[in-house]
Amino acid sequence: MSAASIPRRAAIVALPLTLAALVFVPTAAAGSFTIGDRDTAIGTPVTFWGAQWWKLNSLSGGEAPSSFKGWVNSFPTPACGLAWTTGTGNSSEPPPALPEYIDVAVASKVTQEGSVVASASTPRVALVKTNLSYERKSGYQPDPGHEGTGTVVGVVCEPEGEIR
Repeated sequence: MSAASIPRRAAIVALPLTLAALVFVPTAAAGSFTIGDRDTAIGTPVTFWGAQWWKLNSLSGGEAPSSFKGWVNSFPTPACGLAWTTGTGNSSEPPPALPEYIDVAVASKVTQEGSVVASASTPRVALVKTNLSYERKSGYQPDPGHEGTGTVVGVVCEPEGEIR
């Protein structure tokens, strides 16, 4: 084996591992759940969906409106820096089931005008491991009376220069 062939073989071996990692961490389709910006430390238990979202999530910009339940349907997947809007309650059409891992938008301030809930920015996106065994038995359903919960396991993106 020549030295020139080693990097090429290493790249071929690394490609399937990279693709497997991408498939392993699915995100919610056609929207995103949300958590408060003060709840993003790794290891923090979070509620990303539910009737009491506004009480269970801490935002640096103040309390969220009680009509926001945690689902944002105005972007395909969460990304840092995006503003968003969504409907109140379960009119935002959350997904019928949860994967084991989800990317969640992080909100620092959530406002409401009429039936529109909004945030001017997504300062961070976090990776949450859902409480899947609990969710399948008695937890998450796409109505706010059945909470979606999990634990923050990583940060997908955050503002440049921020130290955590």
